[in-house]
Amino acid sequence: MNYKFIGEIYKAGQRSFIKIPFNVWEECGRKGNIPVKVAIKDISYECKFVPKGNGIYYIPVLKSDLEKIGTDKEFEVSFELISGLSRIENGSPYSPENPIRNIDSIQFVNQPRNGVCGQTCVAMLVGVPVDEIIKLMGTQCSMSKMIEALNYFGIRHSDKMVYNLKKESNLPKCCIINTNGHMMVFYEGKFYDPDMGILEEFDKRKITGYLEVLV
Repeated sequence: MNYKFIGEIYKAGQRSFIKIPFNVWEECGRKGNIPVKVAIKDISYECKFVPKGNGIYYIPVLKSDLEKIGTDKEFEVSFELISGLSRIENGSPYSPENPIRNIDSIQFVNQPRNGVCGQTCVAMLVGVPVDEIIKLMGTQCSMSKMIEALNYFGIRHSDKMVYNLKKESNLPKCCIINTNGHMMVFYEGKFYDPDMGILEEFDKRKITGYLEVLV
């Protein structure tokens, strides 16, 4: 069943949400962590509602989608309940024992448009054209989605992110770097920024976290 309403963007700190204007418990008969497929204008993605208590939920909106939504104060939103979020690594022909490639170099790839830096980082790591990565991952991207993509291609990585870097902190030989929502690849002393190009230096204090890629 599709649930529709007129929504607007609500910001809390650096994150953006859409508040659902009805009690989800009563209307949808579901509680807890609720996976859904959301449609806003021509944008469609899967996510889990953010619970605020007593049946009130928010829909998370990625920064990359804010530009697509535009400046309209109000817009139509719809969602449908799903059994669980899709995992792109299901049915992969690759594995850690049989990866798509052994990473011994990085070829820089420029992101084809804003909002796909994560997909472009995956493209650089696995050596697949970025358009194919976008088809696999979709236009929505998060670190968890990037991890699923690495798993799909059999690329090994650490189990969790590392946070709270200091200026003197050392980065591993290869990793994916998060700089407040913008992703880049670090490999053997160079920063491969999908937007800016190959950088010899970068202020590590601007790094919010990194995921080591095992090479």
